[in-house]
Amino acid sequence: MKFYTIRHGLTELNKKGIINGQIDEELSVEGMQQAKESIALLPKNLKRIYSSSLNRAKQTADIINMKLNLPISYHDELREVHLGQLAGKAWSTIKSSEELREKHLSVQYDYRAVGGESAQDVQNRVIQFLKGIAHKHTDNEALIVTHGGVIRILHLLEHGELLKDVSNASVHTFDTTKILGNIL
Repeated sequence: MKFYTIRHGLTELNKKGIINGQIDEELSVEGMQQAKESIALLPKNLKRIYSSSLNRAKQTADIINMKLNLPISYHDELREVHLGQLAGKAWSTIKSSEELREKHLSVQYDYRAVGGESAQDVQNRVIQFLKGIAHKHTDNEALIVTHGGVIRILHLLEHGELLKDVSNASVHTFDTTKILGNIL
């Protein structure tokens, strides 16, 4: 099954360059506008929306759904990477920040030592979610509203390569058959 993903709209922490991870924040005014504008990028045959349970993703999904009027559900498995004690800090204030940021963008992180999760932890929960919806839809019927870290993992699982730049409200297409086939 092919499906669409969209990263949530811009937040105040995004604007300030602060690591948000699982901090549960609202969209900024610009982020709300991005969510409205993203509707034009989506196909007409969507049948369902799945969203991260964090507010910024829920708001993005709800704004999109004002136009689409589809069944929608919210899932913890689609949350952003849990960065533990690093959440709420700027990359520039963290010791070895360049190396850590590179590991983050290349999906080679492990934040368990600071109360977070590893890339493998995130991958496991996202795969479990995909297995649960893989047979519920035909191609291009599902929209997943999530976060940059989840989209990076999906891209790496499907294509075997990195996708470092995941802009707010950017739309991406993935295939569960390829993702799940690549991990077996």
